[in-house]
Amino acid sequence: MGFVEDIRFKEFGARCVFFDRFGGVSNYPFDSLNVSISVEDTRENVEENFEIIKSELKAEHIATLNQIHSNKIVKFSRDKKFDADGLYTEELFVFLGIKFADCLPISLMDVKKRIIMAIHSGWMGSYLGISKEAIETFKNLGLNPKNVIATIGPHICKNCYEVKEDVASKFPERFLTTRKGKIYLDLSSVNIEQLVESGVKRENIIDMNICTFENKSFFSYRRDKICGRNIGGIMLIDTNQK
Repeated sequence: MGFVEDIRFKEFGARCVFFDRFGGVSNYPFDSLNVSISVEDTRENVEENFEIIKSELKAEHIATLNQIHSNKIVKFSRDKKFDADGLYTEELFVFLGIKFADCLPISLMDVKKRIIMAIHSGWMGSYLGISKEAIETFKNLGLNPKNVIATIGPHICKNCYEVKEDVASKFPERFLTTRKGKIYLDLSSVNIEQLVESGVKRENIIDMNICTFENKSFFSYRRDKICGRNIGGIMLIDTNQK
């Protein structure tokens, strides 16, 4: 099993981790740490993969969403699974997990109040302003966006994310590049701009710059079509475990 981690969060008593596709039990083409039953992998494999992740993180609970490509953000509840694309919590040892296979998994934390959030942003979520909605949610909780740090995990990069005119027309030209008659969209920059315009300091935002399409350590729907789903997100830990 492998993962990439933004170690900045450890200073504030959290872990921000994005797992690659290895170390699980699923068979080809979902090999091997697939976390989605919607891709025709078996429920037994997916459940075992979640247990592997839970053990690696020393998490008490892994929280996921029925991701619907929206800008809806909800508070974590142990009693309900939501149709949404973002969730937040103050609870310890709850890993807020985003499933991804090209879309952006984004982790956020208010380092003063120790509230964490994980959001899923594809082109629709980006168009609907989910990163802006994330910060508005924090503000509604009485938080100051200047105290927020954010990390954009592995996702399809601006050099690989080809879109058609119907999608391209929804975004300003500064986020688009045309090469050999094809249009490419920079979703990372879209979300960074939303965060900055909402009050997050630019220096507090990190893009890991790992392209799921280029890096075969990660599942990529655009590359493989039939594939599993990666998971990444954030969890509060005991401050003594930094």
